[in-house]
Amino acid sequence: MRAAAAAIGRDPDSLKFFPCFMPIIGSTSEDARSKYERAVANADPVAGLAQFSGYTGIDLAKFPLDEPMDLSGMSQAMAIQAVFKALEASEGEEKQLWTPRRLGMRMALGGLHPCPVGTASEVADVIQEWINDADIDGCNIGSVTNPGSWEDVVDLLIPELQRRGLMWKDYPATGGTFRENLLGTKELRSDHYGSSFKWK
Repeated sequence: MRAAAAAIGRDPDSLKFFPCFMPIIGSTSEDARSKYERAVANADPVAGLAQFSGYTGIDLAKFPLDEPMDLSGMSQAMAIQAVFKALEASEGEEKQLWTPRRLGMRMALGGLHPCPVGTASEVADVIQEWINDADIDGCNIGSVTNPGSWEDVVDLLIPELQRRGLMWKDYPATGGTFRENLLGTKELRSDHYGSSFKWK
């Protein structure tokens, strides 16, 4: 994407990428594993399938929950296979047959988003790997539980990210807009397509 932007005369650094992470963070690895197991025990695969249907418009209700899905003859088969490949790639899973239950559980526990489980340091390692290898600019954090996930992010993860210099301790433009703090300017940059649509 950055190379494509540069090829049409746009500053590649003006493009910002923020993938979503659904971390499960514990004070110890064992604590994190326990939280993960509790999340699995309370996850609803049918709700996960409903979420999948909402995202894709593909209804999988006709498939038995615990039988491998036969997608032959489905017009959306290619789209579903693409989702399966993305899910497998997101966690490096070995090839397994996909059942509606397996898909529903994955969707209920993070879906396409990475769902690292561990201490703040272990989760920060995953985020730092994405920064180093995928050149992301930041991340969105999703919650598995409420308010527990947010408390763990605030109390455990943010201090670790700040210690590593991966997160700021204050905004560069105090009281400024989101764009001002992200790009250093209140206005759209002149190389941004939207800048040609200014009012008057």
